[in-house]
Amino acid sequence: MDFREDPNAQAVEVWEPEGATYYNGELILQPRQHWTREQQLELIDWHPMFTGRCPRCSAEFDRDWSARVHWDCQNPECGWMDDTV
Repeated sequence: MDFREDPNAQAVEVWEPEGATYYNGELILQPRQHWTREQQLELIDWHPMFTGRCPRCSAEFDRDWSARVHWDCQNPECGWMDDTV
């Protein structure tokens, strides 16, 4: 009985524009995705962040990914560089 709607309460508008969200009363615009869903799924298949291996020479990357910013291959014979960032 305590959770019934109050018939005398004023309606609260819960509207947000598409591509934005209110956070603590401030309107925050969501960043635009520059990759399609298909491109994002393809990235999971080959990027070292997800596979742990270089896409060109299959050299294994160090597993300390928490501090890694660049995903360039350390194999001097390969030279693959991550240009997705």
